[in-house]
Amino acid sequence: MRIPALLPVAVLALALWAPPARSQEQGGLGLDLSSETSSSESAPQDQPAPGMGLDLREGEESAVSLTPRFILLGLETPERAGSQQASAWLRELAKGAMSSGMVEFAATPKQARERLEAGYEAALSCAQASCMTEPAEQLDADLLTTARLSLEDAGWTLRAWTYDRDRGVVHEDVVSGRNPKDEAFQKEAATKLGNRMMALARPRALLKVSVNVPTAVVKVGERILGVGSVEARLAPGTVQLEVSADEYASFTKAVVLKPGAREEVQVRMEISGPAPEGPEDGVARVSSKRRGGASTPIYKRPAFYTALVGLAVAGAGAVMSMSAKDVEKRATDTNGDGIIDVTRKEMLDAKSQANLAAGLLIGGGAVAAGSVTWLLVIPSRSEPAAPVGTVSAGGASTAVHVVVGGSF
Repeated sequence: MRIPALLPVAVLALALWAPPARSQEQGGLGLDLSSETSSSESAPQDQPAPGMGLDLREGEESAVSLTPRFILLGLETPERAGSQQASAWLRELAKGAMSSGMVEFAATPKQARERLEAGYEAALSCAQASCMTEPAEQLDADLLTTARLSLEDAGWTLRAWTYDRDRGVVHEDVVSGRNPKDEAFQKEAATKLGNRMMALARPRALLKVSVNVPTAVVKVGERILGVGSVEARLAPGTVQLEVSADEYASFTKAVVLKPGAREEVQVRMEISGPAPEGPEDGVARVSSKRRGGASTPIYKRPAFYTALVGLAVAGAGAVMSMSAKDVEKRATDTNGDGIIDVTRKEMLDAKSQANLAAGLLIGGGAVAAGSVTWLLVIPSRSEPAAPVGTVSAGGASTAVHVVVGGSF
């Protein structure tokens, strides 16, 4: 059976035609033009939306983009007529921002909604830095734009608020027109947003910190970059780098980051604590030991207090001796009647008092003299308190035994 020549030609033509037809069906910018919600989630899909992290694989530094990350969060459209044109407006605004050549898309509105979750609606209606800071941090967006298309006194008005994370401020752009379908109106707003990107966008700087302690915390100002060796995209300018870890001395350094440049800092942390002893420290300590108690205050030495005790005892003995002398003066017959003016008991008490006074004078004087000699002649850093009547030095001891006696 012969197959007609026309049949293979038809099959070949069908095979060649099918892929273009399928591509045409699947083509387009990926925008949902049927949305009629007041807050549009549609976003341009023809621009790449890089992930939140950085590709910091070794040997591929060129893969780290230093272009500022831009996110068009969405468009609020309270009126139905504006809602029907939301997709077209988002597409034009995105083209306008990208036409500046100064930014790259970080996420689409749909991706931003998924990441912000419950906070998306509040962020979309926000026009102040206080409520745009947190969404920008969550999305890692250097420039974050929200927009609103609505009827105002001047007619249809588009307001776009762009948050600059580097400076922490919000800039507003306003464009008015007669009809939200007007392409000239849309292009004017897109041009304004593109000019805003050119004015605010600054290439990032890449800071690489290599540290020898894996648990070290790396901070720039109040922002924690990570633990151990890290790499981060930062705004250009002078930053204060701080690296800290438990049991290690902290490291701080002011680093100047230039737009589009890469800066590397090598950090070698050392264990904190007292510095190791040097030769001079050892010599000084030996000399101090040889000098004895020269560096110890006199009021901290026991001999000072034993000297005070000795003086007090000697003083008490002197007082008692004076009292006994007074009794001795009265132990005479002043009127010549043959009778002594003091009683026998007073004389015996005076004799005992004189003996005690003599002992106190001799013992207190010995203790005081020995203590003063200890302070002046044999200084020491730590010495035991000398017992009363005993003076000791080193391993030898000399005892002074006082034998008291006397008579009138």
